[in-house]
Amino acid sequence: MTVKSGWLTAAVLALMASACSTSKTATNASTTTSTVTTAASSTSTDPTPPPTSETTVSRPRSRPYPIGTTSVTLIDGSRPTISRGRTIAPSRTITTLVWYADAPGRRPRIVFAHGFQVGPLPYAQLCETWAATGYVVAAPEFPLTDAAVAGPALDEADIENQPADVRFVVASLTSGGSLSDRIDGTRIALAGHSDGAETALATGVERGLAVRAIIALAVSPLPSGAVAAAPPLLVGQGDRDTINPPQLGQTVYDQAGRPRYLLHLRGAGHCHRLPAPRPGLRSSNG
Repeated sequence: MTVKSGWLTAAVLALMASACSTSKTATNASTTTSTVTTAASSTSTDPTPPPTSETTVSRPRSRPYPIGTTSVTLIDGSRPTISRGRTIAPSRTITTLVWYADAPGRRPRIVFAHGFQVGPLPYAQLCETWAATGYVVAAPEFPLTDAAVAGPALDEADIENQPADVRFVVASLTSGGSLSDRIDGTRIALAGHSDGAETALATGVERGLAVRAIIALAVSPLPSGAVAAAPPLLVGQGDRDTINPPQLGQTVYDQAGRPRYLLHLRGAGHCHRLPAPRPGLRSSNG
């Protein structure tokens, strides 16, 4: 399949995430490859309910739901923040940006993990697109791999702690507060880009979190190679990616069990024209 609109790509990704809306027994053993041409550990389950600040932004006419936004500050007191052997803080603070369909009822959730250095805001348009189709999308700012948060403590090796961050975010958002009534805790998808895609994969293959789908964009294989046990997986890969070359995404796809999907993005690099952040939602850094 070849399409020529960049945001049709987002629609395809949202379609994959709709695995959250079906029962596990409904999946089949299909294998799909598609091509898109672009236009150019914490185990705590009882965290303190987080403080939130909310805003509702207007929706484009083509979208079915208005989009609400909130920024949630989560603190995991069971794990320190350690950069290159130096303790930065006795806990881990994980500010999480959330986009949600501002409509009645409980919605399936997508937790999105950002790539190294960039934080969640460059992915805002993608998160908005998912939210407008009926999802709650939570995007944590990882404390040591978001450059604006970490500052001189930036440490890519902290990726090994990010699956626990994701699990903590998943537990926190349904433990109380204004978001818990919006989330269906039984329907979870994980998504991520680059290092964030590896985070999503590593989280999704662990036992104990009922993940129904994973979207891995510009991903590298896990060191363990333990992808066969992953839930339904979509790998999205640009054919001009020089940071995580296409063969890495192909390897992840080949390692995965079924159902699995491979989305080729023709002409796309590693961070292909990430849009500028939109007004209406601010990170912990301004």
